[in-house]
Amino acid sequence: MESVLTLKVKEAECDLYFPESIDDVLRFSYKFNDYYVLAGGSNIIAGRVRKPVLFMGGMVSSSLTEDTGDNTVKVFMPASATIGSLIDYSVKNGLSGLEFMAGIPGTVGGAVYGNATPAGNSWAGVTGGVHIVKGGEVSTFVPKFSYRKLDNVPEQPFVIYGIDLILLKDTSENVRKRVIYYISRRINIRYPSAGSLFKNPGKEKAGVLLDKAGLKGYRVNDAALSENHANIVINRGKASYLDFEKLFNHTRDKVKDEFNIKLEPEVKFWND
Repeated sequence: MESVLTLKVKEAECDLYFPESIDDVLRFSYKFNDYYVLAGGSNIIAGRVRKPVLFMGGMVSSSLTEDTGDNTVKVFMPASATIGSLIDYSVKNGLSGLEFMAGIPGTVGGAVYGNATPAGNSWAGVTGGVHIVKGGEVSTFVPKFSYRKLDNVPEQPFVIYGIDLILLKDTSENVRKRVIYYISRRINIRYPSAGSLFKNPGKEKAGVLLDKAGLKGYRVNDAALSENHANIVINRGKASYLDFEKLFNHTRDKVKDEFNIKLEPEVKFWND
């Protein structure tokens, strides 16, 4: 049975649930019709959270591998698995297709849900199925992706608990070399970060627009845009939710005023 922790911080109060099995997730999704799901939390900025929160990051589950022939392997990967552990698994087993995710934070479920990848890549080529729990029932669908989005998800709320990945057989050494290459291209961020603050608006790059608007390094108290990349939001120490909200509103409005382009958030703001 899942354990429950009531979290109280200033005016925020929520029940945090820790499932130990898929049965716990089924019971939770049947009991509640409005909730948040938390795993890695790498792109979440949380304020006053009062909904129940299901923490999937600690749930123990195993990967399953099936040789499908034609030089491919189907791998069931728990949604709570970190990207780092997925890359390690790929290197160890000589499975190619996700090297471009090396060095990216977060979990598999969150990355698939947001189609979160470096520019020019997508989960579309490697994701065969998404397993979810909704309303106390389990189902699976074949995903369709667009920029920073899993298009054909059911109506919220639901829980992604596993992903079927279709990967190519290779040697561990070949996969390792490509992983090292992609890691070498990552920007070094000195502070805790929620990643990109904004989505790229069409062919424009949000980071370029923010830079041109003179916003690289802009900060509201300890909430700031990185000096290394104008679209990377960081916490320089003790930034509050309100600091990040003011940072978001100011930078969005400045870009709108200067370029008549409205930027959409890539990070998730939790405040209800």
